Amino acid sequence: NLVYMKRFILLIALLLPMLVSAQIPAIEKLGKEAKRQKGVEYESVGSFMLGMASKMAPKEQRATFEMLDHIDMIVSEDNTYLATLETRLKAIIRDLGASFIVKTDEEKTTHEVYGVKSGGVFTQLIIITKGKAKGYAVTAMSGKIPESRLGEIAKLSHPKK
Repeated sequence: NLVYMKRFILLIALLLPMLVSAQIPAIEKLGKEAKRQKGVEYESVGSFMLGMASKMAPKEQRATFEMLDHIDMIVSEDNTYLATLETRLKAIIRDLGASFIVKTDEEKTTHEVYGVKSGGVFTQLIIITKGKAKGYAVTAMSGKIPESRLGEIAKLSHPKK
């Protein structure tokens, strides 16, 4: 649901007001271009600010934040830009060599997760969230994320109602 995507962005924006450069340059470039479109928002948060967020996060989420070095988010409510955004994102995923991990289908949204794995940990995760009625979000995360802890990332990506 687009409301939940926005809540996550607002949470990050409130906790982390400073913006820094992206770990995935192609996502950063896409985000900067996309935010010029009507109905598109882009946020970028680096390791320093994620470290601060981990100190302010609930105790059960602190270790999750510590796995992450960077988060980029692009949220689009503009369905006219959606085809362009989706095409460019798929090209970035292919160029990174990211593998498909999982697709979930919830009541109001679907989520596709792609990842780049190195030495037994994911170094990049790209989560695509599509609203069933409208809305599209991309969350790109960099860090050292063991496969066994992907569920913790899902909890950050989908805040409780």
